[in-house]
Amino acid sequence: MKVTLNNSIPEEHRSAIEALVGKRFYKPVVQWLPSRFPRFVMLVEPGGEEGSEPLPDSIFDSAEESSESPAALAEILEDQIKAYLTPRK
Repeated sequence: MKVTLNNSIPEEHRSAIEALVGKRFYKPVVQWLPSRFPRFVMLVEPGGEEGSEPLPDSIFDSAEESSESPAALAEILEDQIKAYLTPRK
């Protein structure tokens, strides 16, 4: 799985964020890039014969609803990253 993380995440937190991603995916390919979208993470699903075609109106959603769809996994990671970056009292 290719995972693009927004480079707006402070450098001192990046290794911990990469560890969060590593718990969700086996040996992910992580790249830090700027994003014009207000998201911390974007996923690129590996290609292949299996799987469903993306919906025409979204690059994130697959045609099948699933807790393991790229959209669902991206949302889970977004929530985990936001929780990690939220200052604790």
